[in-house]
Amino acid sequence: MTKSMSPKTINKAKTEMSELKTKTKKSVKVIKKLRFDSSPESLPELKEIKRSPFGFALKLALIVVLGIALYLVAQKYRGYILAGTVNSSPISRWELNQKMSEKYGKQSFDEIVNQRLLDAELKKNNIVVSDKEVSDETAKIIKEYGGEEAFKAALSQYGLTEAKAKDSIRQSLSLKKIIEKNYKIEITDDQVKKYFDDNKTQFADKKFEDVSADIKNTLYQQEVYTKTQEWFTGIRKAAKIVPFI
Repeated sequence: MTKSMSPKTINKAKTEMSELKTKTKKSVKVIKKLRFDSSPESLPELKEIKRSPFGFALKLALIVVLGIALYLVAQKYRGYILAGTVNSSPISRWELNQKMSEKYGKQSFDEIVNQRLLDAELKKNNIVVSDKEVSDETAKIIKEYGGEEAFKAALSQYGLTEAKAKDSIRQSLSLKKIIEKNYKIEITDDQVKKYFDDNKTQFADKKFEDVSADIKNTLYQQEVYTKTQEWFTGIRKAAKIVPFI
């Protein structure tokens, strides 16, 4: 059985429904105005900005600055892309690298491999060459050449800088240390005497006693070099080297 509503309740419900409809209509009008009213009058601030030349000038300045920056960067680092030009025709770095790789690729690859293997062995054997050792050895070499000027002339002849020469000296000392650690090198008096007798014309009127120390050092260096070649051959065989050139 359905419960009947009193006239008072019905009137109250009608009043609430009417108020709800009125509020809904107002809300819809506000939403429509916000969504669709895009006239200049409704956006006074934007209208004012559009008329201002400051925004355009700022954009133009930024574009100019960016263009100059890109040009300067391109000029500074163009060598990474281009090797040069001939009659305005560009020669790419890739083209140059290809040509150099064909001509010197294997030699350069082997040098890099040897350096990597040497660095690894030096680290494994805790071998370090100090700056003082390099300086002392450099001084000895300069003395052997007869002075600073003769030494620099020799560097120039071979296209070396002093820095490159010191790097080479450091590497030689490193190799010497690692060879001395892995091999027992001894030069006997008999070897020294034999060398003197076999090369008397080289020593002219010098006595054996005066040159024996130099001969022994020469023979020692020769033996170090021989053992170095032997040692490098061994570690290269043990290494996994995979060339792609």
